Amino acid sequence: MKNNLSPTKKRELIIQALYQKKITGDSNTNIIRQFKSQNKNYDLKSMEETLKKIKPFEEKFTLIIEKHSNIALERIGGIELSILIQALYEINETSLDRPIIINEAIKLAKKFGQNSSHKFVNAILDKYIKN
Repeated sequence: MKNNLSPTKKRELIIQALYQKKITGDSNTNIIRQFKSQNKNYDLKSMEETLKKIKPFEEKFTLIIEKHSNIALERIGGIELSILIQALYEINETSLDRPIIINEAIKLAKKFGQNSSHKFVNAILDKYIKN
């Protein structure tokens, strides 16, 4: 029997998938296939559905990040972009409380990003929410 993903594990896999897409240019289908073979103990259906739902918003969210950042888009790390895209999706397309979304994004930035990534992620999301 496969384990269900916790919300935290689901977010981690989604940002990893978004990052891999950015780096390799692979399609969602190929990435999901790889994740399924690497995570055989988990039911990845919810992760797969969310990744597909994010896809049509990626360009819009990238423009939002660019608008609220004082760093050129090409200088923002791929993992930070992935975290922000995932968080912006949750802010705009789910009913989760914004403080929870921001807190989770900060935790992911601390875990996967550069030293001060969490401050950058927090600043972008804060500016976005206040506008």
